[in-house]
Amino acid sequence: MDALWSSMTPQDWVALGLIAMVPALMVVAIYLIRREVRQAAQRRRDEPPRSTTPPLHLKTTSAQREQWRMGKQRHPRAIADLADDIETLLMRERAGG
Repeated sequence: MDALWSSMTPQDWVALGLIAMVPALMVVAIYLIRREVRQAAQRRRDEPPRSTTPPLHLKTTSAQREQWRMGKQRHPRAIADLADDIETLLMRERAGG
């Protein structure tokens, strides 16, 4: 066994040192990730709740939309109201609410 240690070159020692560092670096990385997760959870708990979005008022009722789906609603005003509702929903979606 003594012959093994004495025959090792400096490159062998460097390789062994790098191999030995891998588990230590993994432990440090796990510790840092867990600390980051805890800090994020603490920040989320401390920040005030987000404001709620105002209620969305559509021009058509659910009964009117159901009639439209069944093909019973063909009035031009109904088509305009549905188009306005779609535009309102798209604007709300783009705004992130």
